[in-house]
Amino acid sequence: MKTQAKSEGLSAKGQSMTRAGAISSNSSFVTRHSSFRRKGGGYILFELVLALGIFAIAVLGLAKSLNQALETANLLKRDQIIRIGMRNFLEEIRRKPLTDMSTTTMDTTYGVTYTSFTEPVTLRTTSGNNLTDIYNLTITATSSFNDVPEEATLSVYVYKPAQR
Repeated sequence: MKTQAKSEGLSAKGQSMTRAGAISSNSSFVTRHSSFRRKGGGYILFELVLALGIFAIAVLGLAKSLNQALETANLLKRDQIIRIGMRNFLEEIRRKPLTDMSTTTMDTTYGVTYTSFTEPVTLRTTSGNNLTDIYNLTITATSSFNDVPEEATLSVYVYKPAQR
């Protein structure tokens, strides 16, 4: 009789086996045990929300870094435009006579004002003689970016012999 009770499952105690492998009781409480049940489950939604939150914070940090990189690239581009403009202005003025070297030009494309002026310079040689007809040409580029005034200066020596 004991072997028959073992082969029929737990029917000797008032319980029977069902086809899905669940145990049902003859009492008013029914307990089901499934082989597909996750052990320690219930946290998958919490884990998903936590992962999405971490991902969102990382994306925000990346977006801020990209914005700063773009602003820096714009500033460097503007500085390069000013340097190229100063170089072109210098080459243009160098060819003019001394009286026409002090001038002001406005670049309307980028909003940069180029101003130049000359002043005589006295240099002594190693033998003690003075060099004449040498001038200090100063070019100043003035602009404003985001309502912040910006100024760049370039000074070079030029040789302009006196017209006789």
